[in-house]
Amino acid sequence: MRKRKAFVITIVLVVLVGMGIYINGQNKSLESVKPDKTPSTEKVKKTSLSVKDLFWRVDFSDEDSYITVEKVTSLAEVEISEETQKELLKAFENAKFKELKMVNSNIHLHYDYIIKISVSGYYGLFVDSSNKILYVDDKEQNYLVVDDNGFFDILEDAVKKKRSLY
Repeated sequence: MRKRKAFVITIVLVVLVGMGIYINGQNKSLESVKPDKTPSTEKVKKTSLSVKDLFWRVDFSDEDSYITVEKVTSLAEVEISEETQKELLKAFENAKFKELKMVNSNIHLHYDYIIKISVSGYYGLFVDSSNKILYVDDKEQNYLVVDDNGFFDILEDAVKKKRSLY
């Protein structure tokens, strides 16, 4: 009787230890899939995203593509030459982004512009040029621009040209 009791206890302990090791291994593999956090208060994925990741149907080869810019403060449309529009579209096409979670963030957004892009579809963006943050209306998500390829410089130059005409 005593041997049988010791045998059952040994089997139960082996099963429990095995289950513990299995569960621990599963937790470690799940942690490796979770996005990393930056030291700052916002959460940012480490991999950068392209425009095609933000807008899955976008095709910049469309000849009839255009971009419009409105200042948020006045909602007045900024007239941008066709050449500057092409420069803005090219810079935006090659830009890289990171998803930005605004949970407990110390970033205060001040959207300067509303940008409407028409390339194989219609896309609306709210732009905070000082923080280089875009709010993509379709996805209801903020994105940090990590490599703008001169997009913000071209945008600011276009707005300054418009101001200097008046």
